[in-house]
Amino acid sequence: MKQKPFPHISIPNFVENEAFVRAAAESFEHLNDWVEYGGGGDGQIQYCSKLGREKYPPAALKVLDYICENFDPNDYFYEQLKCFPDYEFYGGGMMNTPNRNDEGGYLGMHVDASHHGINENWVRCYSAILCISEDYDESFDLHLFDGDSSRGKLKYEFNTLNVFRCSANSWHGLPEITKGLDRKALGVVYWRVSEDNSAPRVKAKFYNQLELFE
Repeated sequence: MKQKPFPHISIPNFVENEAFVRAAAESFEHLNDWVEYGGGGDGQIQYCSKLGREKYPPAALKVLDYICENFDPNDYFYEQLKCFPDYEFYGGGMMNTPNRNDEGGYLGMHVDASHHGINENWVRCYSAILCISEDYDESFDLHLFDGDSSRGKLKYEFNTLNVFRCSANSWHGLPEITKGLDRKALGVVYWRVSEDNSAPRVKAKFYNQLELFE
């Protein structure tokens, strides 16, 4: 595990049967009902699956469930948090940064919301993201920033699970990816239950006016 700019790990060859991963990647081509972010103040050009397990193609759902059933953050991170995956995949699911047809896909540097949007006493702990595109380059690498001076990257590699600790300072994003490519990923967020209703709730926010990318 690397500690800077904030705790993160990469687990290569995460899914034992890579055919499952290829099937999940192909299923992106058959999902026509996306939530599309882009334009205005979105800070991104990104496609995400809609909430609800019934919205997912079987292959993508199988791999998302595989992540939930085969990754426990407490096996890798020093903090022993009583966290758990969300099987509805709020904040995660199928994520496509498109530029195959010159859409200009990118994800501005941002931090995610601290609390679950439906289960309001759930606090975000970790984001686990499986890289599923075999056709990729270094433009897919996720840039990390601690909000001060420390930077890093999570390298994108097929069938690698990248995980990072979430906090108010876990800034992450990627500039426009290479034209002609789509950056596909499957994400699962891990949460914990908080009994402290006075804890500050941080909303997702982008910081696009700064040149945060290396």
